[in-house]
Amino acid sequence: MRKDLLLLVLLVLPAFAWLLQPGYFSMHDDMQSIRQMKMDQCLADLQFPCRWSLDLGYGYGYPLFNYYPPLPYLIGQPFLWLGFQYVDVVKIVGVLGFMAAALFMYLLGKEFWGRLGGLIAAAFYTYASYHSVDFYVRGAMNEFWALAIFPAIFYFSYKLIREGAKYIPFVALSVSGLMLSHNPILMIFAPVLVIWCLFWIFKLNRLNRLVSLGLSAFWALGLAAFFTLPVLFETKFVSVWTLTAGYFNYLAHFLDLNQIFFRINWGYGESVYGPGDTMSFAIGYLHWIVPALILILLPFSQKLKKFSTLILTFALLILSSLFMSHFKATPLWQTFPPLEFLQFPWRFLTLAIFATSFLSGAIVLAVPKKISILLIFLVILLNANYFHPRQWYPDMTDAKKFSGHSWQLLITSGIFDYLPIWAPQPPADPALEDMKFVTGTGTYSTLVKKTNRQEYSLTVSTPSAVAELQTYYFPGWKIWVDGKEVKIDPSRDKVLGRMQVDLSQGKHQILARFTNTPIRTVGNSLSFMAWAAMIGIMIPWPKKLRLEM
Repeated sequence: MRKDLLLLVLLVLPAFAWLLQPGYFSMHDDMQSIRQMKMDQCLADLQFPCRWSLDLGYGYGYPLFNYYPPLPYLIGQPFLWLGFQYVDVVKIVGVLGFMAAALFMYLLGKEFWGRLGGLIAAAFYTYASYHSVDFYVRGAMNEFWALAIFPAIFYFSYKLIREGAKYIPFVALSVSGLMLSHNPILMIFAPVLVIWCLFWIFKLNRLNRLVSLGLSAFWALGLAAFFTLPVLFETKFVSVWTLTAGYFNYLAHFLDLNQIFFRINWGYGESVYGPGDTMSFAIGYLHWIVPALILILLPFSQKLKKFSTLILTFALLILSSLFMSHFKATPLWQTFPPLEFLQFPWRFLTLAIFATSFLSGAIVLAVPKKISILLIFLVILLNANYFHPRQWYPDMTDAKKFSGHSWQLLITSGIFDYLPIWAPQPPADPALEDMKFVTGTGTYSTLVKKTNRQEYSLTVSTPSAVAELQTYYFPGWKIWVDGKEVKIDPSRDKVLGRMQVDLSQGKHQILARFTNTPIRTVGNSLSFMAWAAMIGIMIPWPKKLRLEM
């Protein structure tokens, strides 16, 4: 196993070599560093799970991680504690994502095609051009990690069906990992996973494994409940129409056959209506030529014939996922409205490159070993040049990233996403102070301002006053004035839905705390129990792994 891991590191190294140098790089979603900062601030304030973030929303705060999947930022957090900069942690999480995708695809491919087949599958998966688009072009860290988890779920669910209940924790962990990585991708991956599990249940005659799979699913739901329950039941508190309107309407982002199969010109631009996109959506020549060759050789190879049903099933998955990214699939998108939250039909390329890479590993069953090894070098040679950013800033540090114009861009980007419904529009100007007096006059001093707690000392000099916290209202915020809880009516601020309190003349203490709603409490409790059980089971794992290695 150690030799295999070393081979995988060498195989994947060209994909992340750029990330091993000082500095930072440009990407579409240049929010990765500040999201990591917001996760760090939450944990420093003992707000766990992280939900409310300071500074975002132009300084008025934001319920970012109540809706945005937290997994990549939880993975990155230990590296901050070790002393790395935020910009460096983004690169580290990228390296780990490439390694995880290769490892899990290798394990899955090896299970069916042997060691060499596993290496081919891992190489094809790592160097699929869309894999680079996700990380180096779009900066879509969550979708990038969803890609890493796909093969893990397939591998562990297959092992559970074939070998039994000892794989239940692994299935639960991998499925919950996807749930905590990317909501829309989960929506399109779940039906494929169900088909995969049913395929092997009937193929191996393991109907009794349905109970184990069901237990894995419920355990996964428990592990992710702290996040998934608020997403399901508290989306009504934010404006989600911006996620599907304008540029994010799926009708503007279908592909054509030329883009999918033949157009290999690389770009770092954008996706636009029609075929004029300035970034690449090709799956890569080898990624469709090798699976096509496998289908051609299928009738003539006895080794391939043993896997004929599996091969044909994956060929169908490839065609189906590519069809869903093509404009001819528009009626299907219109028939199933939740698909609009996928935003970009070309996100089905995640399934396509997963299926083509896994299927490509089967080529070892039909061609000589030397040709199979040559394919590994060929896919790296053809595609490794895509795996680098458009622009590298060698002197970029946290101090530069979080200051000046760069900081302004970070706290205003995505300002429409998850905007609380009490704010009819985003702020036109930044929140330059923590509190202001709407009526009356007075002074204040900020005693504490954390992600989940704000404390102020005020002196009102007029007979009465209305003080306004420069923070959006969102369910969970509660305010106490001089130790007595007061009711919050966000509709009083008809501009941004900020929190206001009535004060009399004199000195006052204001305490604002971000607390859990009932649904968050239920989700947190379920996750606590699920993770406690998982940790209890995981304690002996390191010893077992040492024995196996």
